[in-house]
Amino acid sequence: MFKFVAAKQKPLIIPVFIPHLGCKRQCAFCNQHDVTGVSEPTPEDVGNAVKSYLSWSKPRERTEISFYGGTFTALPREKMMNYIRKGVEFVENGSVDALRCSTRPDEIDEERAEILKNNCFEVVELGVQSMSEHLLEKMRRGHDAETVYKSVEILKKCGISVGLQFMTGFPYETDEDIEISCDALSILRPDFIRIYPFVPLKNTPIGREISSGTAQMYGVGTILERTVTLFLAAMKLEIPVIRIGLPQSGDVPGIYPANLFQVVVAKAISRLAQEGETEFIIPDNFETSFNMAKKEFQSINLLNL
Repeated sequence: MFKFVAAKQKPLIIPVFIPHLGCKRQCAFCNQHDVTGVSEPTPEDVGNAVKSYLSWSKPRERTEISFYGGTFTALPREKMMNYIRKGVEFVENGSVDALRCSTRPDEIDEERAEILKNNCFEVVELGVQSMSEHLLEKMRRGHDAETVYKSVEILKKCGISVGLQFMTGFPYETDEDIEISCDALSILRPDFIRIYPFVPLKNTPIGREISSGTAQMYGVGTILERTVTLFLAAMKLEIPVIRIGLPQSGDVPGIYPANLFQVVVAKAISRLAQEGETEFIIPDNFETSFNMAKKEFQSINLLNL
């Protein structure tokens, strides 16, 4: 019997994109300007985003403002605090419940973690991408795996929930690199992860390497199988995977199925069935994936416990 896990009810997340702000380098795969299509927001933009989302969204148990896209904790201190103060206003007036952000592992220390904790931040997502030293170097990340372990420990000690963002299928990646990341999950024990199968974005170092023939992109099938491997590693540790893949947009090549999450879950169930698993406990939102797999493996059964 294999038990899949899903995130608890997701909060309404009001995104504030700060593309490349705070980033001291360009990673080989990254082009936030093209992905988000936005420029540097002002604190007033934060307020406008909150008011807009609250005007049309259905009520949720929780609502959070999230600063995405750049390296939030590497912003100049006063600029970061301006964003924070605007977000805290909405927490204090009861419009939202908490703040969250994404940042780099090497831009977290005790001082910055305390600032976040003392200003209503309950979740921090770290752009990890891989725990393989070989791949971190190829990705031009500028930090090592030990830095990830330290930053996760700092945030957890501060009482902040930690999400980790991983990439699968990056050119130069090997099966061993994926296994290294899978093994690291048992030590890191994040509260959740996201998985982003590699997409060759324009105006990125790796995009130019692929165009020139210096680097070779893996086939979609290989990338999906490696995504399944990481997904299953998280499931075995009961770590929720809250997203797989980038949001669809005109600047993101549509090389993966539109229902990517469902496809990955279905492939995960099929792989387990192939290995002899016959009984599954799954969240309600995984049922479509189970039915997709059952077409191939009639012997598998869904348990309701």
